[in-house]
Amino acid sequence: MWFDISKDSDFSLQNIPFGVGSIGLSTRRCVSAVGDKVLDLGLLQDAGAFADITNLNENVFSEASLDAYMAHDPEIWPEVRQKIIDLFNGTSDLLRSNPELQQACMHDIHKVKMHLPCTIGDYTDFYSSREHATNVGIMFRGKENALQPNWLHLPVGYHGRSSTVQVSGEPVVRPCGQLQIDAADPKKGSMYGPCKLLDFELEMAFFVGGPPNSGPMSIDEAKKRIFGFCLMNDWSARDIQKWEYVPLGPFTAKDFATSISPWIVPTQALEPFKTATSAGVQDNPVPLEYLRDPDYSSYNIELSVAIQSESMQKPTVICKSNFANLYWNAAQQLVHHSVTGCKMNPGDLLASGTISGQTEEAYGSMLELSWKGSKTIDLGGGEERKFLKDGDLVIVEGFCAGEAGRVGFGVCSGKVLPAHTKTPPAVREDQRYTDFKVYGYWRSSSSWRARIALTAKRVPYEVTSVNLKVGEQKSAGFLEKNPLGKVPVLEYTETATGKVRRLTQSVAIFEFLDAIFPQKKSLIPKDQEDRVVATEMVQVINSDIQPLQNAPLVKKLEQDSDGKILATDFAKQVIQDGLSMVATLINKRKSEGSGHIGPYSMGSFAPTVVDACLIPQLFNARRWGVDVDKDFPALAEIEKKCSVHPWFVPAHASKQVDAET
Repeated sequence: MWFDISKDSDFSLQNIPFGVGSIGLSTRRCVSAVGDKVLDLGLLQDAGAFADITNLNENVFSEASLDAYMAHDPEIWPEVRQKIIDLFNGTSDLLRSNPELQQACMHDIHKVKMHLPCTIGDYTDFYSSREHATNVGIMFRGKENALQPNWLHLPVGYHGRSSTVQVSGEPVVRPCGQLQIDAADPKKGSMYGPCKLLDFELEMAFFVGGPPNSGPMSIDEAKKRIFGFCLMNDWSARDIQKWEYVPLGPFTAKDFATSISPWIVPTQALEPFKTATSAGVQDNPVPLEYLRDPDYSSYNIELSVAIQSESMQKPTVICKSNFANLYWNAAQQLVHHSVTGCKMNPGDLLASGTISGQTEEAYGSMLELSWKGSKTIDLGGGEERKFLKDGDLVIVEGFCAGEAGRVGFGVCSGKVLPAHTKTPPAVREDQRYTDFKVYGYWRSSSSWRARIALTAKRVPYEVTSVNLKVGEQKSAGFLEKNPLGKVPVLEYTETATGKVRRLTQSVAIFEFLDAIFPQKKSLIPKDQEDRVVATEMVQVINSDIQPLQNAPLVKKLEQDSDGKILATDFAKQVIQDGLSMVATLINKRKSEGSGHIGPYSMGSFAPTVVDACLIPQLFNARRWGVDVDKDFPALAEIEKKCSVHPWFVPAHASKQVDAET
């Protein structure tokens, strides 16, 4: 193998996990990991790494989440995984022989920020560790009634809150809620305050993939639908839960935070580590037929939880358990979830419940480790705990190890912050960039378009005049901004880094503003067919008219032809031909009906990118002697409508500070 992977790495070639990552403020990318490198799967797909996989969406890894990939038929997943392995084991020379591709698609793992891997539509938490259920039952009901009558007959679960599932590394604010005043006298009711008994829960979870089911699933069907596994800490407010859980179970005590590791380890990677469950068999009682797994088993995944307080130099491991300590396995959980016909969608997240083993060291929660607060947990250095304190960092880790190599899940961590802490909000897409500035010329068609686009999006911007008449566009300072020496230039600043960026083409500016301000009114039609029609009209204006009526160009034509081509006549004819085509396309669209009866170019009731290009062009048409009102009355009517529209009024050439009187 041409690429070295440490034997201690979580990400051996046996693994090949999937996730979503970004570097700096770059777009989120679908990624995998090998050794200490993160692989950009979108670039690898562009380079042809998966070209011969039938029925694989050819752009699936260019998405900002794994949603589309997870929705593929499960037969595709092992093929993709194998293709990634082949890039490193010598089977494929695509990556090994291409240093440029290596540099572009392989990133140091510590430089990549990981995100939630997919859109989690629904989240269900099970209660599948017999040891954990027994421990909790003994604490609250006594040894004789530890397990509820239904527990050995079905995987008990409840619906969680997908909106508060967060990726490893994000902090957890101590929740507040209702706390019982006096357990001995329930009539005293409750009070509001911070949770005093904050706990972790050592869990694992799996993501559902594949097309949605149309009815109950069989065990075999369920196994195929399991896309892969991750680590989980399902944080729990024990005192809030104790007061609220009767009769419907956990609610606010379990909805404030659920942390998961960012990497999804595929089931294929875990097959060499298949092992018996801690129960061994399910024979007392035997499950109902739909729940029987002929290959009843689990995976030998070693799990641990460590705590590090703010005064500790390193974390202390307080729990060691194993994924095999589950009575109900993942396939059985998924089968039972679908037994009523429940539709399971790609991206649905199903959690194991707290994973506890038979020994105290293997208890998967502080509730058990402290036995409901009756004893302390030694963290070393004089630190003790019964439940979590503010500032505690909780670290969940898990891995498999054997002849096949090491398969790890990375880390699932979260730090406890004091109640009422206001965590910094994530930078919204519409806040990623600030300080917009347009370098342009008052009557430049392209500059005018940029002003309309910014005004339509209600983006504050500053205008810096570039006087084309005196050649300011050719100055050294401006050429640094646009080496072509043309306007407009849209300049803006990255909020997080302070880095200044620039765009130089009006159509690119339209697209950019639409992408970063999706919640604001769009000039670009959202309907795909409408967008194609709009692009056709824009191209006539932008490519067929505007370049050929450029004053320096037509004057040079007149000069080079020794006056045989007159600049004014040439420009006027180009504009007339182009506008005639635009008018024809507009008339064709409106004649087709289908609701295209609005007053603007696309037959819409709000201006579009076509109008943003047309209005500046009509202004220039008059400069070259075209009688717009006589020759193109339909276009003149659109112009009249736009002349009073709030997107167009402040952007008009005559309103600019450098406008000539």
